[in-house]
Amino acid sequence: MRVGVPIFLFLAAAGFHTALTASLESAEKEDTFGEEVGLEQLSELQKRDQEEFEAAQMSEAVQDENTEEENDTQEEDMTDRDGNVEADQHESESDEDVDGMRQKREHLEANVEEADETTNLAEVE
Repeated sequence: MRVGVPIFLFLAAAGFHTALTASLESAEKEDTFGEEVGLEQLSELQKRDQEEFEAAQMSEAVQDENTEEENDTQEEDMTDRDGNVEADQHESESDEDVDGMRQKREHLEANVEEADETTNLAEVE
């Protein structure tokens, strides 16, 4: 019996060691699997986030281009309007100049006619 107890203890310790080693390896495999799955999921999330980020940047760029085009169009419209206003003012000034010249001509013609009549009357007398 004395020989049986140490053999029994040795076998029990060996079995406990084997069970403990198998348990640790199993846990290690689960951790590794969990990390791999976690890395894959993290990688997929990062890819998705990157794609969303790029899409948002492209969307902003398109909006910026549209805004710039609208601003350019508005500036062109304002320039056209300013040009039209200036042209209208120039035309108005030209019309006023023409009207003023007509009035001066009519006034001069009237003065010439009066002078002719006065000269004719003076000759008749």
